Amino acid sequence: MNGSSNVLVLGVTGQVGKLVATNLKNREAKFSVGSRRKANLRELADQFGASRFIDLDDPRTFEEALKNVTGVFLITGYTVDMLVQSKSLIDAAKRNGVNHIVHLGAFTTDQDSYATVFAWHQMIEAYLRSSGVAWTNLHPNMFMQNLLTHTSIRGGQYKPYTSKALGFTALEDLAEAAAVVLMEGPEKHSGKDYFFSADALTPQQVTESLTAATGRKFTAAVLDAETFLNETTQPGSMFEPAYSKGGFEFFRYVEDGRMAYVGTVRDDTKKILGREPLLLKEWAQLHADELLEIAGG
Repeated sequence: MNGSSNVLVLGVTGQVGKLVATNLKNREAKFSVGSRRKANLRELADQFGASRFIDLDDPRTFEEALKNVTGVFLITGYTVDMLVQSKSLIDAAKRNGVNHIVHLGAFTTDQDSYATVFAWHQMIEAYLRSSGVAWTNLHPNMFMQNLLTHTSIRGGQYKPYTSKALGFTALEDLAEAAAVVLMEGPEKHSGKDYFFSADALTPQQVTESLTAATGRKFTAAVLDAETFLNETTQPGSMFEPAYSKGGFEFFRYVEDGRMAYVGTVRDDTKKILGREPLLLKEWAQLHADELLEIAGG
């Protein structure tokens, strides 16, 4: 890593950003983490070494947050606000001399990414490519960590919203790769799109992998896109309507074949890290205790 590099990592209160920052810390990189919650800054600084106040909904906070920053890990929440947040931050990064933005997107292709959230990411990436700032886009498929939610495998029953194959990636692989890309910088990674989809599995194959890894019998109960939409639009739902619509579109388009490409293997982990990515069975072995606890034994 260039000794003058200074990275700002966003999203550290979530799983992805936190693990990216942890990987940077373990590699003794020079970086800081950003947060919109001023009350969290001291705790984050104690945890990661340095923190900065930044509110993606308030571009007035960007100038100070980006001072002396050379690289940014850009991650946003899944709301339509991600469009203006990302544009404003990219503009501020260019004004402040940031020379590399690593953007966490989705598993998209040029022609076949029809779902709302996927299109949002493509718009951000198109703007980033034309910004004049060196860029790297990371494209993860379905995170294996999604299986560690109570709704996914409670009672030992896996409940996907499509009967078709989906591609999976381990958050551990994505986060380590992101940290390496940030540390090695634009000299090596500018203008690169990296994909993370290591294991393409049908619902039955997912349950076979979980069963083999844990010794507990898992079964699959396939739901449909309409069920996803109904569940995420209930009163009190944490999802905004546009995201619920996007998820519905995604599962429907996978099921009818319009986004069948998401059920394929395309993975750049080895290119970045020099090692093979985790397959679901291997990842499940690492997380067997958590899976068993959620499944109920």
